[in-house]
Amino acid sequence: MKKIKKSPFILLLFVTFLSLLAGCKQYDNFTTYFNTYYNKKRIIAEAEDEFSYQEEKKRVKPRVFVPESKIFVPNMPKSGTPPFMTEFIIDQQKLQPVKVKLDSIIIKGSKILARHPKSNYIEGTLYLMALAYFYRNEWLPSQIKCSELIDKFPAGELSPDAHLLLCKNLFIQRKFHAGKIMLSRTVDISWQLRRYDILSEAFRLEAELALYENDLDAAVRPYKQAIAQCDDGLTKAKWQLDMAALLYRINKFDQAEKAFAKVEDYSPDYLATFEAGLYRALSLIRLSRYEEANRILKKLESDGKFEEWQSYIFAAKMTELRLRNDEKNFAIAEKFADSAYVNHPLIIANYYEKGMDLYDKSEYSIAKRFFARSRNMRTPVYSASEKMFFLLNAWEQKHMTIDQTLNAFRDSTEIPGEINAIIALNSFELGRIHEQLGNIDSCKIFYKQAMEYSPIEDENSARYIYAYLRIIKDDNPMLADSLYDVLVDRYPYTDFGQEAIKVQGYTENYLIDPVYETFKSGTKLRMSREFKFAIAQFLKVFINWADSPLAPRALYNIGWIFEKNLFNSDSAYFYYKLLVEKYPDSDYAKDVKNSVLYLAHIKTGAPLPDNLNPQKKESQKPYFQLKGEGEDENIKVNAKTLSPGSVDSSPAEILNDPMKLLKNATESISPENLIPDLKLNLPQEFNKMIESEPDTTKSNRKELERKK
Repeated sequence: MKKIKKSPFILLLFVTFLSLLAGCKQYDNFTTYFNTYYNKKRIIAEAEDEFSYQEEKKRVKPRVFVPESKIFVPNMPKSGTPPFMTEFIIDQQKLQPVKVKLDSIIIKGSKILARHPKSNYIEGTLYLMALAYFYRNEWLPSQIKCSELIDKFPAGELSPDAHLLLCKNLFIQRKFHAGKIMLSRTVDISWQLRRYDILSEAFRLEAELALYENDLDAAVRPYKQAIAQCDDGLTKAKWQLDMAALLYRINKFDQAEKAFAKVEDYSPDYLATFEAGLYRALSLIRLSRYEEANRILKKLESDGKFEEWQSYIFAAKMTELRLRNDEKNFAIAEKFADSAYVNHPLIIANYYEKGMDLYDKSEYSIAKRFFARSRNMRTPVYSASEKMFFLLNAWEQKHMTIDQTLNAFRDSTEIPGEINAIIALNSFELGRIHEQLGNIDSCKIFYKQAMEYSPIEDENSARYIYAYLRIIKDDNPMLADSLYDVLVDRYPYTDFGQEAIKVQGYTENYLIDPVYETFKSGTKLRMSREFKFAIAQFLKVFINWADSPLAPRALYNIGWIFEKNLFNSDSAYFYYKLLVEKYPDSDYAKDVKNSVLYLAHIKTGAPLPDNLNPQKKESQKPYFQLKGEGEDENIKVNAKTLSPGSVDSSPAEILNDPMKLLKNATESISPENLIPDLKLNLPQEFNKMIESEPDTTKSNRKELERKK
């Protein structure tokens, strides 16, 4: 058997082909990187430099932790961005300078995906596009790009980053269940790829989510688990510090002090060493162990490595002076800090806590001054300071208004109703302020004062009664139950009255709309041919509820009865004219307007305008033949068919033939079928209106009275 010799030429050709393939791949990567991807990375870096919150990621100074006040433990809002995610959202003011750059990143990324789908930069492109969408507050597109990256590169270099960004997108959209699942996967992939930076951020998110749901044990658990599993001393020190800071924030100072001390058991860097020492000393100060705290602060102060952070040590000493109630030395320290350490974040936190101390002592005016100072710049206490400042400012203004109003009428035997309404409103708002401040006893006092001062006829009284019963119902359920009945009896048509009806277990038929029921009664009487009583009911609707949407319908029904049922065209004209005058913009007035104008011109003998002349209108009327009908069947212009019908449909019909209103009164019904005296139980001013009815109706009424 002969051996087939391999030609050197064929081998050379094959090697060349492989080289070309590799060269194409290399060339594709080269052009992709320098033409597009490099620019994308440069632009995203420039955009991130514009965002102030990015500095936190590059921090080179100690953080500021503040124990949370019970007033500001966040509730679980039903909508909006969760509080622990607001720091990741770029507001429009920050977004505006870099919006064009972010648009460019998305455009360049789309080009790479379309033109170089097999290059090595697809993973990075997807992540940068997801990041750009995230910065633009477009959560769903960002979520989609993160999902694409995770699907195509599940163990890729940027997979942990994409997992974390996807978690943020889900939490911002309030998709908590999906977010928790993805957060667990983020922890797993970060452990696998040893991405401790992503792990640390994931643990922080888990802790913040647990705090948001008021589960303190669950907030600490991820850090304990991570420290136990990690074998890197520097990372363990970082997580131990984060866990200790969390305990400090939730006021568990005894546990926090021990956790801060344990940081030294690992391998912290010099920044973590300083933070651990500083907040361990602050924990001891809050536990009134001042001597131990001062030893730690003195050690930090004498260490040359921490010379640039002497201001933080000074702030800790201010905290000790404040907790010792050393007002004199605190004022001296405050004066020094205002010149030496202007707007220092930890000193500002001290001012906030000083304001809270004064607030707890009910020294609101002085407390407001400290809250005003602690809201000068963005710090962890900015939002709380802003809230307290505005609440105390409003408290001062409402008190001043109430006191001035009461003093002005101090010598009066009776306070006018409108003044009582002003006092009630300000008392109610003062009660709301105390409710937000957590002063429930004061809140009860002012809600009760609002309820007592508010005039009975003022519908705002329902709001004040409901606010008061809501506050007292746990402590005094019998009084709250009585107040529910007051709401039902006096204010059943308000939102608070309807809520009271539900709470008290009344049926849906308890509430009766008098306007609707009166109109409905008139409609049933008309259909039963009880025209006298039907007209009386419709007149009640017009007289007693002139602003109701049913009022023009009621007038139309009266005109309809006179025209169609009683064949009294003069009376029909009278009520149609009244309808046009009182409700010119209603659909019912528009239906009869031309007929009323036509009859008015006939009565006065004035020449008819072209648009009301039947002969000219007939010659100008276009004809539209209906499909399937005879040649003589046509659609009239404005052929909108209405009928008086029930209250659930429009009670009208276009009067295509205005001459129907001109029927001779002598050809109408006999006297025994005419409407008797309509003045019965009607207001005097409306009786005068009836006196202006056409002569035909008056003569018929007189004839009927004579027969009686």
